[in-house]
Amino acid sequence: MNKTIIYLMYFTFYAIILLFFGKSGYKDTQNTRDFFVAGNRLGLVASAFTFSATWFSAASMQGATGTLFTYGYNTVLYAVVPWFLGAAFLVILASRLKEHDIFTVPEYFYLRYDSKNLQAIGGLLIVVNYILYIIIQIRGFGIVISQLLDVNYIFAIVLVYLFIIYTTFGGLFSVAKTDSLNMVLTALGIFIAAFIVLRDVGGLSLMHQKAELVNTRPFLSFSRPTEAGALLDPFAKGQLPVLMTFTSFFGWGLGLAANPQYAIRIISAKNTKTAIRMISYSVLFLAVLYMGLMVIGIGGRVLQPTILSINSVDEVFPYLINNVIYSSFSGLILMSITAAAISTANSQLLVAASGFTYDIYKNLFNPSMEEDKFLNFNRIFIFVSGTASLLLAIKPPDSLLVFGGYIWGIFSSTFLLPLYGGLFWRKATKEGAISSFLVGLIIVSYFMIKTIYKGNNGIIHPAFPGVIASTVAFYIVSKYTYKGDKIET
Repeated sequence: MNKTIIYLMYFTFYAIILLFFGKSGYKDTQNTRDFFVAGNRLGLVASAFTFSATWFSAASMQGATGTLFTYGYNTVLYAVVPWFLGAAFLVILASRLKEHDIFTVPEYFYLRYDSKNLQAIGGLLIVVNYILYIIIQIRGFGIVISQLLDVNYIFAIVLVYLFIIYTTFGGLFSVAKTDSLNMVLTALGIFIAAFIVLRDVGGLSLMHQKAELVNTRPFLSFSRPTEAGALLDPFAKGQLPVLMTFTSFFGWGLGLAANPQYAIRIISAKNTKTAIRMISYSVLFLAVLYMGLMVIGIGGRVLQPTILSINSVDEVFPYLINNVIYSSFSGLILMSITAAAISTANSQLLVAASGFTYDIYKNLFNPSMEEDKFLNFNRIFIFVSGTASLLLAIKPPDSLLVFGGYIWGIFSSTFLLPLYGGLFWRKATKEGAISSFLVGLIIVSYFMIKTIYKGNNGIIHPAFPGVIASTVAFYIVSKYTYKGDKIET
């Protein structure tokens, strides 16, 4: 049977199941609390699935795999290790955040610092950041579907847009239920693909022996050939600046620690113990998945030292599925990439909606809006912001992993100190939080623009100076504006 027909059958089957799971969450949503945080009653299994699915996006599935294929194990230091270090901060966050009855992270800023303006600018940043980050998920899906179903890229991204909108309309209950399906599919796809790669390459030991000899360009448009041994070298033998590798922690790691989408998962868990166990179990499970991606990336490079028909790291995994490790399971692996993109995008779209409707509109203009009207208003904004991401995805960024690190770096430079400082430092002040937010945003934006303008990845991650400046501003301004009043934290 023709490959395209097989893939289409898998895709159709996935679409039907996704629609069923998404619909089942609608009936559980009765009010704002249900819509944003699932009534604060998600149990451990549901919480772990939705946390893992939200974490594991196209930046992981395609970005990390393709970057492993291109640069080797340096990718682990650049992105994977920072992600897991960031998760340790989330455990600390969970110990305090569940004490507060909130729907959003910016709402905590209002409760802690008595500043509606800080809540509003926090909401605005969430809206902008997530609209930009959802581009990653839409692009990832578009690459997969356009390559494997042989359809136009524009048509492919419209498909994922419709799925994302549908699953988000039901609120967090709907998102959590589809996340369970998507996470199972994602894990199955990775395990099957890793098994096939190991089988074809001759095992883990032989894979590493052969990887050490690879000295070709990963794809023709890449700037230079890979130096022999670079795939196994932690710093890729100089292909990426060492400082960039280490300072990426300030983007990916601290950005994950400050990211509102994970804070919402903590808030939605039924209690603090469940939230902490959710993070701990999810991290163990995710570690296994990343080991699978390492096998696929490195092993795929051994099997295909140079790919002639692609131009970016994000196209590597779909190419491997369709050409190098093609099997009767390729359709399932295809669905796993799709599932990873959708499960993150709908979570981010829901948080983006809360940033506008709750932290800006309801906070500043209409605090007494009726529940039914407010929920419908959220769905309207979900449609509008999802459409904005779709339009921006027509001309997407070149690298999902690098672009994602920049977006997360904005969160670490703005949200980190006001959130953690407010929870754990009694002397934190409103002036300190606002100064930290604005200074961090200005500095990280400057270095991002400078790096992008030069057309390369730079020497340091833009979030590094952003976080440093944000920390200094938070401490100094808080120190000089603290009045000695007792503040409940």
